[in-house]
Amino acid sequence: MSVVILFVESQNARSERRFQKSLTLDELRSRLEPIVGIPSTDQKIELLKDSTSICEIGSDSKQMLGSYPVEDYMILRVININPTSALQLNFTDESQVDKFVMEDDEYDKRNDSVRAFKRRHNLGRFADAKSAMSIDEDEEFKKEAAKITVGNRCEVSIPGYDVRRRGTVRFVGKTSFRAGYWVGVEYDEPVGRNDGSVDKHAYFKCTPNHGSFVRPDKVVVGDYPEEDPFASDLEEM
Repeated sequence: MSVVILFVESQNARSERRFQKSLTLDELRSRLEPIVGIPSTDQKIELLKDSTSICEIGSDSKQMLGSYPVEDYMILRVININPTSALQLNFTDESQVDKFVMEDDEYDKRNDSVRAFKRRHNLGRFADAKSAMSIDEDEEFKKEAAKITVGNRCEVSIPGYDVRRRGTVRFVGKTSFRAGYWVGVEYDEPVGRNDGSVDKHAYFKCTPNHGSFVRPDKVVVGDYPEEDPFASDLEEM
């Protein structure tokens, strides 16, 4: 075969490579240099089968790799014969690597860091009860809520129920019971769920069973006069 599969092994690397047997030794050394990080002029190359040394690859630049008894899955062990370059090119010695150190407060200000990513997505230590809600969920219905004002007369409808309830808007904004924007409505009739309070937190005041919280997209504001009582089986908070 004109191609041989060899393992290249050095202090810095071990990988499987394919070589043309027609490569000259000069070309072979040039190919090995970016693999093992050893300059071609400083390479000593041994050919091994398993752990047994077969021979040393010579220095005749015009000699071809195929002139040696190379077989698939033999090992080319590359040794650096220049101690100085070996020290400079030792990829596994972290003490030789220049390190960039950043102060914690400066790192905290960056928007392209792992910490910033975790903060945006409420991961790790940033995943508390409040931040566990995604940013999108926390801003849900913001545009719809912006069109509604406290004091507006309104009509509330919920898909799946063929009924509508009229009342007056008493609250617009975020709540502690669920993410996103909500509208607190004081109904004309006692068809609500509360008196403007949820979990002992008062968002507005009204007569008991006249208050409810609904999503802004279920509220239509307009000139709605009071009328007869509506059904009371809507899904509301």
